[in-house]
Amino acid sequence: MDLEVWGCPVCLARISPGNDGVVCTREGRRFPLLNGLPVLLRPEDTSLLEDSERYSAAWIRETWTPSKTDLVRLPYIPHGQWRQKARSLKVLLRLLGPPKGRIVADMGAGTGWLSHRLSEAGFRCFATDLSTDLVVGLGAAEVFSGTSGEFERAVASLERWPFQNGTIDVAVCNASLHYLADIGPALREAARVLRPGGEFVAMNDPVQRDRRSAERAAKEFSHHLRDQGGSGKLLDGHRHFVALDLEGELSEVFANVRRHDPDYGLWFRATRAAKGILLRMELASFPIYTATRTR
Repeated sequence: MDLEVWGCPVCLARISPGNDGVVCTREGRRFPLLNGLPVLLRPEDTSLLEDSERYSAAWIRETWTPSKTDLVRLPYIPHGQWRQKARSLKVLLRLLGPPKGRIVADMGAGTGWLSHRLSEAGFRCFATDLSTDLVVGLGAAEVFSGTSGEFERAVASLERWPFQNGTIDVAVCNASLHYLADIGPALREAARVLRPGGEFVAMNDPVQRDRRSAERAAKEFSHHLRDQGGSGKLLDGHRHFVALDLEGELSEVFANVRRHDPDYGLWFRATRAAKGILLRMELASFPIYTATRTR
């Protein structure tokens, strides 16, 4: 582990290796390993581990869940949702510019496919998630070990980032913010860990302009995953963002908030438009938001 970057999730001090885990250098707290990964959670957040297990079990049943052989190819596999993510990755790399060894925190990283691709491009990536599942969680990222896209991993919550102050150049929430009922703590944590001038990125979250459509879509998706066996805080907080609300919350914490709408292709636009007419609602878009820490 890079001990200059990772930090104690309670007091934010440095950590050091310990027996079967890591130790806070300031107050001596011990953080265990789970499936080989350090669990950098505050005591009040440990209940989220059970939620993530149930959520992962439900998510595995989805048709778009990649197979183990597909993991190393993500997001470049022939599935509609992953084609959209491949295009968003292309735009993200353009927006970030030359990597220059910059440090990226990938929060709510799932399998870590984004960290893998950013590491390949030359960034130094640190991925966190609540799940260590071998199919949809950070456990699956073992497939990237020993490759040019390898990265560091730890179990952590979006509401408390396990990094020391001002150690991160780019903070990314990739399809993860919309599982929080209140994104304020996550945004403030992003601002805390970023260096002055650092960038925050929110991407692949569902965003709609019509509030009723956003509420309806979120409710239908939550019901679907509950039918698959999901439960707990992750589903309780799930929502589709209303664009004005999300942009307002980002602007309270960051400067230079900008929305970027990748071109997801004619087929994506046409099928979304047709489905929206059929369902009589606005379907979600998947913009990329970038913002800057000013001080």
